[in-house]
Amino acid sequence: MPQRSIKAASPPWEIVALEKFSTPQNTQASQWRRSWRAAATSLVGKRAAEQQAKDEDELRLLPEVKLAHLVPPIDWSSAAALLSQTLFQHKLDNEPVVFFITPPHGGHAPIVSHWAEQQGINEIAPPTYQELTGGSLEWVERCVPLKRWAVPALERHLLRHSYGLQGVRALLERAFSGRLGQGVIGCDSWTYAYLQHVVGVEGAPVFTLQALGGEQLAHYFADIANNGKDDICVYSTRTGNPVLGHSEEDNTAHKASAHKELQRLAAHCRGHMGIAWHYWRARLRGAAAAKGDDASQDTSQELWLVDALADAELSADTGDVAMLVLHTLLLHGGLEDQVLGDVLPFSHHEALNARLALARQGILARKEDGRWQVAPLSYASVRQLLETRNYLVDPL
Repeated sequence: MPQRSIKAASPPWEIVALEKFSTPQNTQASQWRRSWRAAATSLVGKRAAEQQAKDEDELRLLPEVKLAHLVPPIDWSSAAALLSQTLFQHKLDNEPVVFFITPPHGGHAPIVSHWAEQQGINEIAPPTYQELTGGSLEWVERCVPLKRWAVPALERHLLRHSYGLQGVRALLERAFSGRLGQGVIGCDSWTYAYLQHVVGVEGAPVFTLQALGGEQLAHYFADIANNGKDDICVYSTRTGNPVLGHSEEDNTAHKASAHKELQRLAAHCRGHMGIAWHYWRARLRGAAAAKGDDASQDTSQELWLVDALADAELSADTGDVAMLVLHTLLLHGGLEDQVLGDVLPFSHHEALNARLALARQGILARKEDGRWQVAPLSYASVRQLLETRNYLVDPL
């Protein structure tokens, strides 16, 4: 069954200049808890389980069909319309280049692509692998006739390779000078951080989606789950209280409890909807089916949000080769195996072995186009460990 996209009744998006981005309250505390949990799981696991209001072993995974209705794919088109308003409000009509960045799974590519479609503007197609590794500038020359243009994912236009940066250098030099007219560039926040060091991109305005708090996540997930109805209720296995509830039950106490529960999720995900969406979808459970019932035919509206996931967390003693693989994948927004071996300072065999090990641990996930990237549920721990090891990290 094809998945549907539902426009939330109140889209949570706010587009802000990069310097105004701020992570949700308790984000640092969430990172500390994540590190502490990794070191002390064996000591507190049993005690934590005893404190659960609902035994998670009694719950069951939801069928994919039901998950597709409760948590449909994020509709980024409303954010694209807001991007257009933002450019107008900031009087950027005469700016030759504007950047729009988000972290992995954060939506910059579909948002800029939607924006280009809404504006009737051509997208600049990414160069081929041969063009990148050969240092060809032909793909840049193809941009010259365009007066207005968009690049949904700049990370697809470069490689950290002896020739792989020549094209993007030429593109940005011409774009910044105004010779390519006016353009909006979508870019992964890790790629943007890298380009700041190797090319220099400080001359252009940069915007991003503001981080979301628990209350905003609660409203969003309620909107898409209920689809305009009030027949879904989600309870916390940790407290037993509603996280999302019926409108008549939404008194002040319940709202405060729900928002506190979702604030924990917002802090863990640094307020990024793309990451929070994956967690929300993975944590939803259904009540145990009665003996003999067909789980696929379940129509129960009682749902539970498990307190924690067995998400793949990066071990603190992860070796240097694995760390370099992860960092390289983040800087490029994901890579195929062959390309990954070309941009790392060791053999293809070592790169493949490290990638295989990380994939087996669940740290990496493969996209439909064949590229490997850091899995959504592992992103928080990977980012944290890279930061503690003094790697270059993104600004979001």
